[in-house]
Amino acid sequence: MERAEWTRPDDDTTLVGIVGTTDGIDSAAIDRTVTDHDATVVAGPLEEILERSPSILVCVGQTALCAVARADVSVPVLPVDAGDGVRSVSTARLPAIIDAVLAGAGLERQYSTLRVETADPVVGSDSNSNSDSGSSSDFSSDSDSPSESRPRQAFFDVALVTEEPARISEYSVTSQGERLAQFRADGVVVATPQGSHGYASAAGGPLLSNGLDAVAVVPVAPFVTQTRQWIVPHDGLELTVERDEGPVTLQVDDRSIGTVTAGSPISITTADPLSILVPDGEWPTSETGAGTTLD
Repeated sequence: MERAEWTRPDDDTTLVGIVGTTDGIDSAAIDRTVTDHDATVVAGPLEEILERSPSILVCVGQTALCAVARADVSVPVLPVDAGDGVRSVSTARLPAIIDAVLAGAGLERQYSTLRVETADPVVGSDSNSNSDSGSSSDFSSDSDSPSESRPRQAFFDVALVTEEPARISEYSVTSQGERLAQFRADGVVVATPQGSHGYASAAGGPLLSNGLDAVAVVPVAPFVTQTRQWIVPHDGLELTVERDEGPVTLQVDDRSIGTVTAGSPISITTADPLSILVPDGEWPTSETGAGTTLD
């Protein structure tokens, strides 16, 4: 995983954008801190913030972080209370961390993301299944019309899941042209290193170091209990519903995209990484929020 020192822009237009809920954030303290550094802060919908070309994006909560990853931004991101798998800061320490970052402290670490493409259109509209960071109107508008097949971007994980309980479908996994397995299960999840701490872990999958250019592939409730799991390169992966005994939904991070067609492969390749601001030894010592990560 690449690291580099973060450098504040030389001009006087440093803009700190805050995405997600501001409940519990000491906005007055952040305003004072940003003003002391001759910078500007703005909070609001992601699309509006991006139009103003921010220097840093503060993402409060996992939903906000997923939305920023989907937007394919090129500016560094500071996650706040983003859960396991990614280095994040606590809400209480946010003013002090912004002060340190604007003073030039911090490193940029590249976190992998995935590009997800369907051979055939999915059926249905994409919707947000997580509301930990404000309403969906706070984030980029990327709702799909029915039967749309445009690419998506994932930061944590991609999953195929049978919609109806007690309906086991059959899935296959192909990595770089090699068929790894075909199995019956409730679903299958592909997780990045940061995503391996979430749904994949709950399904019994391994935790991956953020230094790996790899993903974990984990069957969900397989019919045969000794079904394998895999750690494979994060490029050139395909998932296919070989047989469905009920509708199977494609999920990308916190969004339910729609129903996929049996026999139509889901292609997963590497996408541009997301740059995350992490401590460099000069941040306040109690900056890290709740969460677990393997560096």
